[in-house]
Amino acid sequence: MSTTSQAAFVDRHEADVSERDAARVWGTSARPLPDWFQQKRSRGGGLVGAWVPIVLVGLPLAVILAIVIYPTVWMFYHAFHDTNMMSLFSGNWQPVGFANFGYVLTSDRFQDSVSNLAFYLTFGATLQVLLGTALALIIYELVRPRWLQTLVLILLVLPMMMPPSIAGTLWKFLLQANNGAINHLLINLGLMGADQRIEWFSVDLSLVSLVIADTWQWTALPLLIVYSGRVSLPPAIYEAARVDGASTWQVLTRLTLPMLREIIAIAFILRFMDAYKFVDKVYVMTSGGPAQSSELPVYIAFQKGIREFQIGEAAAYAIIIFVFAAVLITLFLQYLKRVMRHQGVTS
Repeated sequence: MSTTSQAAFVDRHEADVSERDAARVWGTSARPLPDWFQQKRSRGGGLVGAWVPIVLVGLPLAVILAIVIYPTVWMFYHAFHDTNMMSLFSGNWQPVGFANFGYVLTSDRFQDSVSNLAFYLTFGATLQVLLGTALALIIYELVRPRWLQTLVLILLVLPMMMPPSIAGTLWKFLLQANNGAINHLLINLGLMGADQRIEWFSVDLSLVSLVIADTWQWTALPLLIVYSGRVSLPPAIYEAARVDGASTWQVLTRLTLPMLREIIAIAFILRFMDAYKFVDKVYVMTSGGPAQSSELPVYIAFQKGIREFQIGEAAAYAIIIFVFAAVLITLFLQYLKRVMRHQGVTS
């Protein structure tokens, strides 16, 4: 057989193999491939044009550049300048170095807002995670019919579906001193006299009112996270514990909570990060008052940038908040990693 004949035989053999492979994949008898596929293969090109990967990668990168990277660089730039409304439009802002950061860190307003943030993280975000964990375990362990579990979860998740501004408006009316439903409920339950009123939006209780409204709306998030984690735990471990005679309390403290530790930590981190975006309810319910008693750092940044148009100070606030949050979350993750290493979960 000549060389030309051998080459033709090899080509026919490869074509037969390709058709048999296609038939095995599609589960049909061997049939010739479409003409467009043959033409693409004969030209050595791909099934899609060379521009398709460029578009698929380039468009997301362009969006990220436009709405994330550029605004971040712009913010860092103006944090070191005395940019305000007049200088921004005239373009004659002047560099001031770290003056904006020094003003923010030394202002009494910022220091009071940090104290308010610590209060919210302690009695707001932490309470939501603890309450959500407790509700998730109660629903899973005590509510036996699956349809009833689903119904209870839907009812508890409904507040989370509400826009935060609407939730804030709702609780603003509920907590009114004279006509609010909460005070009337307390009077009807006999917990206070008919002529007594709780001033929920006073200097002492304004931040507590925000915590109540936010806990009502966002406890469902850690609840869903912990409930999903509890559903995924292997039943065999609990069957072995019951065979060994473990009590309900021992199963909870020695099996369930240790195995859910990482999931609970993730829920806490999510609520912790949301605390740095807590603007809407503050704006709707208290506007940071009275006497700035319910201001948080991010709300001051909002006021400086959007209401007062002090761009340089607002950018300094945003950068300080970002650094502060990044440091705290990093420390928390390091602690969690150390705990997991101690338990032998990670190396």
